[in-house]
Amino acid sequence: MAVRVPVAPEVVEWAMDRSHDAAGISESMPKVREWIDGVSRPTLNQLSNFAARTGTPFGYLLLPQPPRLELPIDDFRDGFDADAYREPSSDLLAVINQSIRRQDWYRDYANDLDLPEVEVVGRAADWEPTRTAADMRKELGYEVAQRSGTRRDQRRYLLQAFEDLGGLAVATSMVENNNHHLLDIDEFRGFSLIDETAPLIFVNTGQTLNGQLFTLAHEFAHVWRGIGGVGVEDPGRTPQSTIERWCNRVASEFLVPEADLHRHFHDVHDEELVAQLEALSRIFKCGTLVVLQAIERAGLRRFDDFPAAYEAEVARLKGLSPRQNSGGDFYANQPYRIGERLSHALIDDVFGGRTAVAEAIKLMSFKSLSTFDKYARHLDREG
Repeated sequence: MAVRVPVAPEVVEWAMDRSHDAAGISESMPKVREWIDGVSRPTLNQLSNFAARTGTPFGYLLLPQPPRLELPIDDFRDGFDADAYREPSSDLLAVINQSIRRQDWYRDYANDLDLPEVEVVGRAADWEPTRTAADMRKELGYEVAQRSGTRRDQRRYLLQAFEDLGGLAVATSMVENNNHHLLDIDEFRGFSLIDETAPLIFVNTGQTLNGQLFTLAHEFAHVWRGIGGVGVEDPGRTPQSTIERWCNRVASEFLVPEADLHRHFHDVHDEELVAQLEALSRIFKCGTLVVLQAIERAGLRRFDDFPAAYEAEVARLKGLSPRQNSGGDFYANQPYRIGERLSHALIDDVFGGRTAVAEAIKLMSFKSLSTFDKYARHLDREG
């Protein structure tokens, strides 16, 4: 006889609301309605499946009432659907907590090896945005004349450049390599964990490559400021937080330096707006929305209604942007999903006998020793 689990109807309803797919779950699991109405109770297997479908830790479903979930880092999110995302999802909590565990491990590793602190952390605590952006470009080797290649090349370069400074960088669209748990860009686009030895930035790659570049620049700004947190970075919005406004301004100036913009705008000043944006976007290797804001801020073009012009460009881009592909080679993706610096450190420490392989596998979100071994060989070939 199947064991039935007494679940509180309000907890089941809470999990359904958090899933953002209540209709789909109700259709595929019609018994859920009976649990909410108190007519029947789920079996262990049914409740386990429900936990997986809603992205809810199984233990939460056994509580007498819905838990109150809070972020372990500062929350700078505003401007999106605040009511829908006021309480952090289990996916967001999972990637933040995993990142904290990884950062904790790397801090101990770095301290054991007496590695130096990352000098840029908190350097710009009392600087204005232009000076901060200039310092970021210098430290990361990202002056406009140094940029080449595609947007994907820019992302790869910036992630590596930050890790070369001693930081940890993660770029992924999912929780622990689970493509059934994709991160919602309307909930968050990035976050940063500040630490003098192991600063970590996280970029939600569910957004466009141009969006990822802005998020990267924004999270770099958080590191330079010395204050981390989670946000929904968007160059077109004015955040309520003073820190977020500062980081957005730094990110914009980092990607499109005003001095360079003045020089290059001279060559396109007679063009129509879209042609200007596309030409300058190719020069600065970033999105047209960031360029558009930079043009307006620098006073290089007069706009009768700038918000309308911005929304028109958003609409144009939506018609052009292909769907993001989260697939690809598993092992080639791991340096982004784990971070290349952390990957090398974990593998070296395992082979040196200082970290248990089981701990490394868990920190890498792998399921087996064979996956760990194949990834180690992949990094050895690539490195």
